[in-house]
Amino acid sequence: MSSTRRAICVSRDEGVRRVVGAALTSAGLVVEHAETLPSSTENAAVVVVDRATRQASANELRSLTTPVVVVGDDLDDDGLITLMLEHPVSHLVGDPADPDLGITSEKLASGDVFGLEKYLAAGTKVGERVIRSDAEKRQVIDEVCAWAEAIGARRPIVHRITSVIDELLMNALRDADEAGHRRAVLRWGSDSGTLAISVGDGFGTLSQRDVIDHVRRARNERGRPQPKTESDGAGLGLYLVLANVASLIVNVAPGHETEVVCLFDLAKPSKAGAITGGVRSLHVFQAAN
Repeated sequence: MSSTRRAICVSRDEGVRRVVGAALTSAGLVVEHAETLPSSTENAAVVVVDRATRQASANELRSLTTPVVVVGDDLDDDGLITLMLEHPVSHLVGDPADPDLGITSEKLASGDVFGLEKYLAAGTKVGERVIRSDAEKRQVIDEVCAWAEAIGARRPIVHRITSVIDELLMNALRDADEAGHRRAVLRWGSDSGTLAISVGDGFGTLSQRDVIDHVRRARNERGRPQPKTESDGAGLGLYLVLANVASLIVNVAPGHETEVVCLFDLAKPSKAGAITGGVRSLHVFQAAN
């Protein structure tokens, strides 16, 4: 069996096993089910565990080199945050039935991690702009917000999009200034249920610890962040982004490229300004060099 097409689902819950199994199968993976974490996950593309398994097997999870996706968990649990800070867990999907689980599994199996198109219906038109200045940033924010209004996005979503694009572009252009090459790429698109935006740069400096540290900050401050400081580094503004999105996906090719993808739910309201109940999935992908 090809190592890139094998997945392990660890759960005692029959409902979780059924839903996760269907998602993994839809991603083209051959699924092995287990009630406890196997002693070896060698040659598996992904291991999916539920919250109960994560809580019972934290020490074992720390030793895995196989990518781990936790389902049915949330970012208010200090144990999950600790595991994500220490790197063995890079993916959270709050609802096992979320389409993000199948998308994540396919990305991990294929190694093809970049592109917001993966989170939208096939054939969705995607806009793209290269931004090199603050003036271009302001112009593209106006353009994307006008587009969002035209496709029927609710006013609160448009406001969140404005904040998210502004923060991500500010961060990307700040890194570009330090490197002496000011350039960021903004992309956007929407299908009937999801609006997606992404901001990319050509540096690949954002780390999982940066991301999770700001998740913790966002959770603790509940949308009321302290003033930004120089120590914020590459994670600058991520806590504000987290307070405004349904899903956050960070794709990194270390030293080469970073792409931050943000998803907004069009079909149902989300709780802006609150991490609990707000972010339904969080992912940090590292592409092979």
